[in-house]
Amino acid sequence: MKNIAIILFLGVFLLGCSKSKDNNISLSGTLTDCPANTVCTYNYFDNADISGTNQLAAGGSRVFWYKNINNSSCDITSQLNFKASLSSNSFVINSSQIAAGLATYNQSCVCCDLIFLKTIGGEIKGKRTDMNHWLINATIIRADINNKPFDTLKVNQYFTLKAL
Repeated sequence: MKNIAIILFLGVFLLGCSKSKDNNISLSGTLTDCPANTVCTYNYFDNADISGTNQLAAGGSRVFWYKNINNSSCDITSQLNFKASLSSNSFVINSSQIAAGLATYNQSCVCCDLIFLKTIGGEIKGKRTDMNHWLINATIIRADINNKPFDTLKVNQYFTLKAL
């Protein structure tokens, strides 16, 4: 009886110690395409930060910056940026961290009315693939003023190192 209890305990213990797959970052399907009539950039900057006016500045982080400009629709500009540690080779930013402002997703348009949307969650995973590239899997969820999900941005792309 004692042996059965030990075997059951070990079985439960080993099952409970299975490795989490949350930090496994791989190409999720195919790379995301840039929408038609849109110019996209996927860059990151070392020794950078994001200023209070949402601009790049010198700093002590690695800043990832996705931007797309739709040339056929009043130059609507969408921009996602977030920071990671310079010392890491991979990272995960969870939904509550995104909702707290660790990732910023904005849209601007000079000739159209945009409805107010706020970022409410999602997930961003990043993994260095070589000295000048990171693979980023990002899903950002935005909601209207009533917290009803309205828009989701998905980016599955390689980001390239650029000078600040």
